[in-house]
Formats: sequence, structure tokens, C-alpha cells
Amino acid sequence: MTTTSNALTNLRPVGSTALQADHHRTVYRANTEPVGPEAYPSDLAAVIDLRRVDETAAVPHPLAAAPGYRSVPMFDPSSGLESAAEAITLEDQYIDWLDRHRSGIADALRAVAATDGDVLVCCSAGKDRTGIVSALLARHWGADLDAVGADYAVSAERLVDRFARERAASTDPEATATAQRCVPEIMTTVIEHVERRWGSVDDYLRAIGLQDAEIAAL
Repeated sequence: MTTTSNALTNLRPVGSTALQADHHRTVYRANTEPVGPEAYPSDLAAVIDLRRVDETAAVPHPLAAAPGYRSVPMFDPSSGLESAAEAITLEDQYIDWLDRHRSGIADALRAVAATDGDVLVCCSAGKDRTGIVSALLARHWGADLDAVGADYAVSAERLVDRFARERAASTDPEATATAQRCVPEIMTTVIEHVERRWGSVDDYLRAIGLQDAEIAAL
């Protein structure tokens, strides 16, 4: 199997290769950059692009012409807001997304469940929206909290050059640095919230509309 290119620094299997070792497919996560199709695994059956339509228009996905490409915006365009005004920290924003963007999360996971072959889940940086979907998948597959947090935090090292460019170009470097924060505790806090409120990740998936057969197909 052809896997990665240096141009896509945040392309990797969700969780880890070991976590998915006994699965019938591999689910990858990635950032999106203007690279060639050869930067991606060669045998993807589906590409699930979580970006908004304005993002996909500005930077078309390199695999947009592939038969398995699907635009599945996680942020509901009709909502008008990505996060509640009071959700300042990334932890609070992600927790807000679990309710505010539940339909987008459900659509993304349904697309994974409906695909027999390898899948790529991506957004812009591959950290936030992709991070939520990836954490839910990894926890569903049995990853412990430390592993979920560690997988999220890998994005910090994978995106260091991109983040430096974004801060240099930002009119509000402090806000940009806050949005770039990427430590394990962010995602472990989110998954702990899911399990306190809904009981388990699978119960959350049922609450947002997934059927048991779809959950089993993940």
C-alpha cells in the first residue's frame, strides 16, 4: 500500500496502525493542502471532507474528482455559528460542537460506516474537526483515554511549520496561538464529557442518530 507524502504532514491512521490492525479497512486522518493525488494512499474508497463550502472552494481537495470524494461539512451552514460565544477554550468549543454540529458529526461517521474500503477523513489542518471525529472513532474502537489524547496531540508536531506561518500572517497572533493549542488534555476532557453526559461514545452516537448497525460498521 502506498501511504504518505511529506507534503501532507498530518496524514496518518486514526489512533494508530496497531489500533486498526484487525479492522477490514484503514481510516486515515489528514490536513488538506494543494498537493498532488500521489500524496495520498493509493487505494482510498472514500474521502470525507469536513470543510465548509467556502474552504473547499478556496482550496479544492486534490482528490475532489475521485469517485469516492464526499463533501460532508461538519459545521452546519444554516447555524450561522461554529461555536457559542462563551466557548473560549478549545475544550469548550469542542464540547459545544458535540451538540451544535451533531448532524455533521453523524453524517461523517455514517459515511465511514457505509464504506467497505479505506477511508480518509480530513479538514483544513486535520486537528479540530478531524480530531473530534477521530477521537470518537478511536474511543469506539477501544482506545484508552491516554491514547486518544496522545493521538490528538500528534498534530502539534505535524503542523508546527503550518502553525508558524499562520501566526506570522495573523492580525491577532494570541488568538491564533489559542486556536492552535494541541495537547492531550483537550481531547481527553472532551471524551470524558461525552462519557459523563451520554454514558459512552456509542451512546452519544445513538443520541445523534446513528443506528446500531451503523455503529457496528464503524
